[in-house]
Amino acid sequence: MKVSPEILKEADVLLASFLTGMILLFVYDLLRIMRRLVSHKSWVTGAEDLLFWIGSAIALFAMLYRENSGYIRGFVIGGVVVGMLSYNLLLSRWVVKGSVFLLEKILFLVSRPMVWTARLLKGPLGRLKKMLKKVLRFWKKQLKKLWKAVRIGLCKL
Repeated sequence: MKVSPEILKEADVLLASFLTGMILLFVYDLLRIMRRLVSHKSWVTGAEDLLFWIGSAIALFAMLYRENSGYIRGFVIGGVVVGMLSYNLLLSRWVVKGSVFLLEKILFLVSRPMVWTARLLKGPLGRLKKMLKKVLRFWKKQLKKLWKAVRIGLCKL
C-alpha cells in the first residue's frame, strides 16, 4: 500500500509542529532555570515572558511558513500544544531541577577560591582602610585649619 505524498507532507508538518512545541517549552525552561539561579523583579519577569512569547510567535510563524506555506491548520496548533504538553509532562521537571542543581554546584565550586581570597584579604584590607580613614581625617583637619587661616587673612584686608 502506497501512502500519498500529500499525507506524508502533512505528517512532516505535524512532526515539525510537535518538535517546535517541545523546543519552545525547552527555551522557556531555560528562562525558569535562570530565574531560579538569579532572583528577578516582577517587571523583569514580565518583560522576559513578553519577549519569550513574541519570539515564540515568530518561531511558530517561521515554522508554518517553511513547512506549510504559511497556512494555519488546526492539527499544526494541536501538534505544538501536544509537543509542549508531552515535554512538560516527561522532561521539564528533570531538566529544570537537574540543571539548577548542577549549576548551583558549579557556581559554588567556582566561587570558593574567591571567598577564600576575600577572607585572606579581609584582615589586611581592613587595617589599610582604618589607616586611610585616619590619614583622610588628618588631612581634612589640616585643610580646615588652612581655610580658616585664609578666611581670617582675607577678613583683615
